[in-house]
Amino acid sequence: MKAPMTVLIAGRNASELEILEQILANEPGLSPTRRLITNGHSDPLHNLTELPDALVFCTTVAWEDELKALDERPATGRVPTMVTGPENTTVMRTAMQVGARDYFTFPVQKQELLVSLWRVARELEPTARQAGDLFAVINSKGGSGASIIAGALAHSLVEKIEDRVALLDMDLQFGHLASAFDLKESGGLIDAILRADNMDLMALEGHMVKHKSGLHLLGNGTDQLIVPGDVDEGQLQKLITLMRSGYDHTVVDLPRHIDGVTGGVLESADRVLLVMQQTISHVQDARRLLHYLTRYMHVPADRIGVVVNRWNKRLALTTADIEKALGIGDLTCIPNDYARVAQSANMGVPLLEAAPSALVSRSLVQMAEALSGKKVVPQSGFGRVWQKLAGA
Repeated sequence: MKAPMTVLIAGRNASELEILEQILANEPGLSPTRRLITNGHSDPLHNLTELPDALVFCTTVAWEDELKALDERPATGRVPTMVTGPENTTVMRTAMQVGARDYFTFPVQKQELLVSLWRVARELEPTARQAGDLFAVINSKGGSGASIIAGALAHSLVEKIEDRVALLDMDLQFGHLASAFDLKESGGLIDAILRADNMDLMALEGHMVKHKSGLHLLGNGTDQLIVPGDVDEGQLQKLITLMRSGYDHTVVDLPRHIDGVTGGVLESADRVLLVMQQTISHVQDARRLLHYLTRYMHVPADRIGVVVNRWNKRLALTTADIEKALGIGDLTCIPNDYARVAQSANMGVPLLEAAPSALVSRSLVQMAEALSGKKVVPQSGFGRVWQKLAGA
């Protein structure tokens, strides 16, 4: 018989601890205990000889010190954590940044808390997980549509393949992928890079914004000017390694330049997608970028794919012409549907949601199938709703 998941309920408010323990007391598969913090420290896990499987931490007016204590724990000394506190966006954001899985206010809804704990229980089940795929998407020529392709690809992998996906917006100055999903960018990328040495997956998720589909997005939404030299390449690689350990696929939208930061991503990617359009100037720039990748960065040619965005079969430049000019044998063509794509971007509604039957949407789903090596998962209404509730 599988042992129940141990849940520690800790904090300085005895009545809140008692209420939460009563909520969880008779739930099968859970073994709740409570710990009233009465001494000078704020760490709910201080001096425990055996860590619980999960922690429900009740913060007080001293929430800054309490959350700081969580943040200062080493990665090996952390457990999946749910935080309770006031209806205050600052407290909530801080809790998520230090690694909280969920944030609740009193009175805590029993079903919401249970869903969060069940999600943790599922993650604790032993698996033989391998590092997830890394897909790097970059424009061959400015304005080719790499960001649109990266966002739609990541969303298709979540929505249709039903994999766990992270979307990394590496345009440090003008990144805007969050707006394509009607999300407010958290600006967590730079902080996540700085903290990569001591960060675990829980803390990483706290820096990301989440779309209702289950897609997790990390980017730089601050007004602070960031230049490539501000980013430590080694720290970024540690962050990407962490992302790959927790996600089936990490899709990276890269700016169109080669430096130590973008070069590290391109060299380590399982698949590099060069996005271009159907013109001679795009072919010329794509050929030059292919040369840089294969000659100077030693990226194997079989790891590079070319995506022709806004494809129009009526134009004179054919797929055969492009393949011959680039010296490649296979192209991925995304058909031109400017009106639908523009409307999707303007509304902040993913293309697959705004126009699921459109040819452009179906082409992107086919790309997701090809890259993941999986077929679209037939979707049942209840099963999909439950998966979203569970945060898959």
